[in-house]
Amino acid sequence: MLFLKNIVNGTSMVGDAAGAGDKTTIAISIKSAVIITSTLPIIVLYPFLQRFFVKGVMIGAVKG
Repeated sequence: MLFLKNIVNGTSMVGDAAGAGDKTTIAISIKSAVIITSTLPIIVLYPFLQRFFVKGVMIGAVKG
């Protein structure tokens, strides 16, 4: 996650040879790609692992 954070924060130095508008477009594209790449596995795996979260909550709940 630290590596991904460094990529998102460091995209302002991308495209030194490109124009100002191109730099902004490239930086936004890289940030979007990193964010999607890091959240996609969580979104895909959560429905399959949700039953384990619910079981853990039910086991730890106080029954009275």
